Amino acid sequence: MVFSFTNVLSALVFLALGILCLAVFRRFIYPVLSARHERAKVTLTQKRDPAKVTRVIYVIGLLVFPVLGFLLGGMLNW
Repeated sequence: MVFSFTNVLSALVFLALGILCLAVFRRFIYPVLSARHERAKVTLTQKRDPAKVTRVIYVIGLLVFPVLGFLLGGMLNW
């Protein structure tokens, strides 16, 4: 693995993609997930806490995507 301009550029592109995925998650998926969780708390049938799911999505979007982009950036010939 070589530290080059394409590695950094692809890491930034993947970071932008991760932020876009976070925005879609926070706008469309989290409200439904949270409402279902709150509704299920009344009957004590709730499963996963939406906060834990959100943390996993944030780690994937802000850490895993850029690292993956950096590692895959060397294979691209821009």
